[in-house]
Amino acid sequence: MKRTRLVILCLLTLELTAGIQWGVHRGLSSLFAKQILLITSYTQIGFIVSIFGVSKAITNLLFGTISDRIGRKPVIVIGMILTGIGGAVIGLSNDYTSMLIGTAFIGVGGGATFVGIMVAMTEVLPLQIGLAMGLFQLAAYGGSSIGTFLGGTISIIQGLRYPFHVVAAISAIGVIMTFLLLPETRLKNSVHHISNLSPKTVLEDFRRIAPLCVAGFSSKILDSLIVSFLPLFLLEAQFGVESISIVLSAFTLSWALLQPITGHYSDKIGRKKITLVGLALSSITIFGFTATVNLQYLVIIALILGVEVAFFYTPLVAMVSDIAPQEIEGTMIGSYRFFRDLGYFVGPILLGKIADSLSLDYSFYVTSVIVMLSFFVLFFFLDETNPK
Repeated sequence: MKRTRLVILCLLTLELTAGIQWGVHRGLSSLFAKQILLITSYTQIGFIVSIFGVSKAITNLLFGTISDRIGRKPVIVIGMILTGIGGAVIGLSNDYTSMLIGTAFIGVGGGATFVGIMVAMTEVLPLQIGLAMGLFQLAAYGGSSIGTFLGGTISIIQGLRYPFHVVAAISAIGVIMTFLLLPETRLKNSVHHISNLSPKTVLEDFRRIAPLCVAGFSSKILDSLIVSFLPLFLLEAQFGVESISIVLSAFTLSWALLQPITGHYSDKIGRKKITLVGLALSSITIFGFTATVNLQYLVIIALILGVEVAFFYTPLVAMVSDIAPQEIEGTMIGSYRFFRDLGYFVGPILLGKIADSLSLDYSFYVTSVIVMLSFFVLFFFLDETNPK
């Protein structure tokens, strides 16, 4: 039991550091593009997050499968190294292409690190998958909230380049921690059982997670709205970098803090109802950002939206783990994260086009509709996976 707690602590600490790195990028990338690289097109700025999304999505699929073969620890180390390279490239970039290359490295590194740690958490807590996913998301998005606020604070003092150099330094610390403290969690003989799985059974399992992929996809459309266009929306409303960082940090903080609770309760009462409540409420709350320019109200709206997203974000991946055979759990979670993170690719491009053609307000309206559509997909096409 003591060893298990130490492994969980190590995994969560590593995820916290990965979340901080991610938070720096998600909080500052659009501002970096606009203020350092002098890019004015919403579509171009949105494409930065799209590159992050597609590189992370492909990596989830690839490294989920690789982790089933060689283990979780090597995948985590690779992810940390690539993320550090990405931070260094962005910190030194003077043009749009370099920004995209650095972002792709961070996406690939983040995908590898996140999927390795996520699957390891389910292996350490196999009977409490919802709680495991909740703790994972707490570390990830708690770290993201810290990273967004920290990055904003550092940028005010040192400029927008310096926080990305901090990302590289954090990666070096994460690699050392992984080598020295983290044991391998994958069962040594699990790879030998993969060939015994029936192709028909595997295909049916993938069919069952299809509605979850749709909902996950919509969640990243929502997240790309917050990452790419909420900062620009607030910038146009004459808010400074510090105020923008506070609003974004409020969203990720409440999202992070609630996820262990929603994950734990999904272990107790089932996952579908919690998920549907979160999707329905968040599709309504999105409108609130366009209704006020008062900073206090914006922070409250961000906190509420974070709570609502926590209602569905953790149970979605817990349902994938419910369905997945242990032998290919990394592959199936990676597949889910692939389709989910494609929302990071499609969302910024779609919402950027809408913002350029109409206005930023319409990006919020379209996101609300997409989230509500995923509510109906889950309502009609998903059975409860944990009917306790």
